[in-house]
Amino acid sequence: MSYQRLEPVSKQLTIVIGLTVVGFMAFGLTLSFYRNALFDQTLKNIHIQNKVLQDKIDLGYQDLEYYRSTQYKDKYAKENLGLAHHGETALILSDSGKRIDPALAEPEAASEEQQEAMYNELLRQMPVIEHWKLFLFYPEKIEELKKAL
Repeated sequence: MSYQRLEPVSKQLTIVIGLTVVGFMAFGLTLSFYRNALFDQTLKNIHIQNKVLQDKIDLGYQDLEYYRSTQYKDKYAKENLGLAHHGETALILSDSGKRIDPALAEPEAASEEQQEAMYNELLRQMPVIEHWKLFLFYPEKIEELKKAL
C-alpha cells in the first residue's frame, strides 16, 4: 500500500516539474520575442542613422566636387584675389546700406541694346545661387543693376 501513496505524489511532482519547465520555456520564449523586438527597433534606428550619414557624405562629395570645379576656382579668384577677366565688371552684394553710384563706375553711356547685352552677360557669369539671392532677397537691386549697366 505504501506504493500506492507514492504514486499520486510522484504524479503530482511530475506535473509540477513539467508545468515549471513549460513555464520557464514560455518565459524564455517571451524574453526571446522581446529581445527580437528590441533588436528590430535598434536595427531601424541604425538604418536611419546610416541614411543621415549617407546624406551627409553625399553632401560632402557634392561640396568637394563644387570646390574642385572651375566655377568655384573662378569665383574664389574674383572674390579673394581680386582677379577678373577682361571686360568683366564686379557686382558686390552686401547687407550694408552702402550704395555704389553706377555713374561713377562706368562713365560712358551705352545704348539700350548694349546695356541689355551687358546685363545678360553679367547674369550669365554669375552663379545661379546669386541669381536666386537677387531674385528672392534683393528684387529692387535687379532694377538698379539693369539701370547701372
